[in-house]
Amino acid sequence: MQPLVLDDLYKKILAYLQQEGRMTFVTLAAYLGVSEGTIRKRVKRLEDNGVMKTMGVTDPLQMGLDTVAFIWFKVDRHYMDSVIASLSALDVLRYLVVTTGGHDLVAMVVLPNRTKLVALLNDEFANIEGIISTETSIVLQIHKQIYDWAPFGHYIEKDGVQG
Repeated sequence: MQPLVLDDLYKKILAYLQQEGRMTFVTLAAYLGVSEGTIRKRVKRLEDNGVMKTMGVTDPLQMGLDTVAFIWFKVDRHYMDSVIASLSALDVLRYLVVTTGGHDLVAMVVLPNRTKLVALLNDEFANIEGIISTETSIVLQIHKQIYDWAPFGHYIEKDGVQG
């Protein structure tokens, strides 16, 4: 599948939805001066092409998930693909990336308590061949959490569309 080319209308749609994810297609169409059907089709293409997902995001600490941690992994390069596959299969992992620097992978886990974290580190990870070592940092407080990865805010103004 070819990557979706984002023209100005796509970027404006993304900018508005990043600002207010529950904005109706009718309202969005009025802001952008196009039909509601055009917005509906464009949003569907964004979703179908994996550019955007629509979901409710929660704060894990507010949801009673007391332990959020980042775990850095050193991995034997011969096992990188299998380690990634094994870690990706774990429901408690919310984020997993390959990195440069002193570690090969970084993961974020969300668990109900620290006892579950200890079990994850000592039991689950110990059974994954290729993990050389881990380093863990527990999140104590969340002060900023944003999801507007794309820099499209300049496509809109508070009172309407910017040209």
